[in-house]
Formats: sequence, C-alpha cells, structure tokens
Amino acid sequence: MNKKLLAIACSWGALLLSSCMDTSVMESDISGIPPIGIAHYDGTIYDYLQNGDPLLGVTYDSLLYLLDYSDENSSVPLKFADLKTCLQDEEKQYTFIAAPDSCFRFALKSLNNFRRLNKLTITEENISADATEAEKNAIGDMTLKKLLDYRKEIERTDDKKPAEEWTTDIYEYKAPLDSMLCRYMTQGLYDTEMLSRVSSAEGQIIQGLYSYRMNLMYKRLPASGFVGNGSKDITFYDMRNTLEKTRWESTKVLWTDVYTTNGVIHVLVPQHEFGFGNFIHYFRNIGHEE
Repeated sequence: MNKKLLAIACSWGALLLSSCMDTSVMESDISGIPPIGIAHYDGTIYDYLQNGDPLLGVTYDSLLYLLDYSDENSSVPLKFADLKTCLQDEEKQYTFIAAPDSCFRFALKSLNNFRRLNKLTITEENISADATEAEKNAIGDMTLKKLLDYRKEIERTDDKKPAEEWTTDIYEYKAPLDSMLCRYMTQGLYDTEMLSRVSSAEGQIIQGLYSYRMNLMYKRLPASGFVGNGSKDITFYDMRNTLEKTRWESTKVLWTDVYTTNGVIHVLVPQHEFGFGNFIHYFRNIGHEE
C-alpha cells in the first residue's frame, strides 16, 4: 500500500509541477515538452515567411504583400525591395522580428474603428465628384492595398504668382508603411545566446534600413525547480527617438530563435499592433487632406 501511495503522490507532484511552469517557449531539454514553433528552417528568412509556421499556426501574407510591393512612380523612394533582398541574401546574417498576419489585422481594425468613431470614414456620399481612382478605392474600411494605392494631389494656387509657379502637394501613404516595416530587420545575428551577453537593463540597440533605433531586451523567466532556466523572454521596443525608457513602446516575442540559412527570426505575439500604434497616427486623415 505504501508503494502505491508513493507512486500516486509522485504522479500528482509531477502534474502540479508541470502546471506551474510556463511552457509556452520552454526548451525541450528542460521541460521535456516538444517545441511549439519551428527551431530550424532550411531556407532563407524570406522562404520561412512564405512557408509560414504551421507549428505556431501563424502566416505572414501581409508581410509578404509589403515586401513584394514596388512602385516606380512613388513620390518618395521606397525600400520594400531592398528589405526583401536582404531577407533573401545568403551572404550575410540578419535578424528579423516577424509580425504574423494577426498583427496587421489588429492594427487595421484599430484604425478603422477610430475612423468610424470620428466620422472620418469615406463614403459614397462624401467623396468629391472629381475624385481620383485611388480616392474612390479608399471608400469604406482601410486595407493595406488601399493604403498603398492612395494618392491625392492638391494644387496650391497663389494669385500673386503665375500659374507655372504654383505648387502641387502629393499625399501618399506608402512611405510610413515602408519605414515601419524596415524597423523590424537589422543586419547581424541577435539570437538569445548573443542577447544573453548584453545587459538586461540596457538591451541591444538595433537599426534597420533607415536611421531609426529599436531595442531588444532578453531575460530568462523563472521556472519552478529550474533557477534561471525558465522561458526565453525577449521584449522588442520602439525607442521613439529617445533614451527615456518610460516613453518606449514595447511588445513581446512569442517564439524565439528560428534559425535560417541567412539569420534568425523572432516571432511576435499575435496581439502586437504592427507599427506600435502608428497606424492611427499616420493614416487617420486619409481622404480629408486640405
């Protein structure tokens, strides 16, 4: 009887221990639980995005849509194509912070809710008779395609100047999308092993294709019975052009260290709003330019 009671007690003890542990991104050699996401992908970062991660249940169609976008007639130079080239380049190593499709859906939903609440949504009734095709396509809720296609020109006239000196303001919204996306990639391999050697208080400052700083902070969360060997925890920060940390915007990484032939990927949580809330800031006034 004592042996039976001991076996039952051990079983219950193991069950309680496992229920207390955060196993969402636990290493298999610690918890004995199979990994959740892909750990190694035999292809480039871009190939991984095309394939998606069936183990995590995430896809990256929105990212791919932006990476594959090109417009030679854009009023400002875009780096979508340059970023895609980097993610396909096997001569160098890169770190990419991957935002699943759910992040884009969340960002667009927040933007469209804001526009509806503030009566900024374009309708058939309030669009001008001489609206361009892009302006007509902006009727209703915003999508990535509408944000990329939108173009509005307003001629600034001045009675004191001849017509040939009048100016034309062009309103497009490709550049903010381009700038935001390029912040999620940096040259160099910043996996958790490398980040573990960086001060957890300062983090690792990274920079993408534009002169804009982001930050990666890493730590190991506590786990019952394993001191310093809990889940890998990476926080990704938009530094907002300041060293004042109270003003930084943060998001968490769901799955770390997806190694590819040209670098490493960290997958963001599905609840992250792509652009760190900038969708409303940049795109709230589409169709109401003056």
